[in-house]
Amino acid sequence: MFGLIIPLGIPAYLLLQVVLPINMTGGWRKAACVPLVFSVPITVWCLMAFVAQSSLWPLTFILFAPLGTLYLVILLVLRLARNFIHA
Repeated sequence: MFGLIIPLGIPAYLLLQVVLPINMTGGWRKAACVPLVFSVPITVWCLMAFVAQSSLWPLTFILFAPLGTLYLVILLVLRLARNFIHA
């Protein structure tokens, strides 16, 4: 099970990071952008490591992506629960 979480974390994170801020408004949008505070510097670092021909250049992003995905999924669930309660 855990072996699937890591590889699926990157595409899931990228998809959610694009879709959620577009579909949310106000404070929810700001909350959806919080992982960018970490992912942008990590991406820059990974690109610098790639240019330096490091064999471990994607490792930092690979380890971050599942955590970012978890945060965004929890945020989505909270928003859906709030909308369900107030509907």
